[in-house]
Amino acid sequence: MSKRSASSPTSVLRAPAPHRGTREVGIIVFGDALLLDATGPADVLGRANHHARGPDDLDRYRINALSTFGGEVVTSCGLRLQTAPLPPPEICAFDTLIVAGGPGVMAARHDPHLRNWLLAVEPRVRRIGSICTGAYVLAESGLLAGRPATTHWAHIDRFRTLYPEVCTVDDTLFARDGKFFTSAGATAGIDLALSLVDEDHGRELALAIARELVVFRVRAANQGQQSAALQAYGGASDRLSRATAFILAHLEDGVTVEQVAEQVCVGTRQLSRDFKQAFGQSPSEYIRAAQVDLARELLSHTGQSMDKVALRSGFSGRQQMVRVFQRVLGAAPAAFRDAAARHGADPRPVADSGRRQALSNR
Repeated sequence: MSKRSASSPTSVLRAPAPHRGTREVGIIVFGDALLLDATGPADVLGRANHHARGPDDLDRYRINALSTFGGEVVTSCGLRLQTAPLPPPEICAFDTLIVAGGPGVMAARHDPHLRNWLLAVEPRVRRIGSICTGAYVLAESGLLAGRPATTHWAHIDRFRTLYPEVCTVDDTLFARDGKFFTSAGATAGIDLALSLVDEDHGRELALAIARELVVFRVRAANQGQQSAALQAYGGASDRLSRATAFILAHLEDGVTVEQVAEQVCVGTRQLSRDFKQAFGQSPSEYIRAAQVDLARELLSHTGQSMDKVALRSGFSGRQQMVRVFQRVLGAAPAAFRDAAARHGADPRPVADSGRRQALSNR
């Protein structure tokens, strides 16, 4: 197996790979695996079959749940998943292998049968990767040595300590190096699966599946794992939930702290105290972070001009957006757009007005 050094995720937007048959996909689970790590990618690929052109067309993907010895596997939520055993390496016919993550991964990474099987079949498969903490299994096998890789944000530091030979990438949805891929936690597996569909069958199909599954956007690999919108969940009071929802709904209008305070019927000082306690930042800092999040997505997935992106994101203009990007991300918006294109997003203008609205709606 060849290994090469890399310091950042690498992925190139390619034309769909020509393929006339059904691609076999194996999703590897184990006791106490996170069910969403398996079902998220499986549902994306399954919907690709649903979008086949006609009743006589072959399925685009055949999805197989695998475990070391097969049989029933109890996932971390208690639901049971029926699996097939790992086939002998010499008859392995998988196009793509995906290793799930979850609490049980710390035991699974030391499974010698699984490790040896992965090493034996790696040369035979076109793609091999992981969802969330499934990266531990691949790293333990040595398959990620010298390659960029990521995992759930809460595991990044531990993963880097355990596997210093891996080029661990912080705060990215997924990392790709040739046939090898890794993704951040849980729902990032959906983003990763959408990128595989994009690679195999084109962006139109990936977008159709994203809309059908009510995925907010088809996110680029280099999007951060956490966003301002995400902070509105988990432990926030009803008042703060209403405040953050108001901010996110009115970014384009240039929402102010005073408007937010009035909306939730408190003074600006009280609002500031509430935000500091819940989110560790002021309301104005939260607004700025949300503006940056929206601008990054527009830059990644639309061909809108810098001026229009700035205004749609709530900035006073392009110059303010540039200043904020430099301060928050350490890079200019143009550099971010270039990086998004290299990592698999498609910032080109969208020809169809319906697609344009689906991509750029907040």
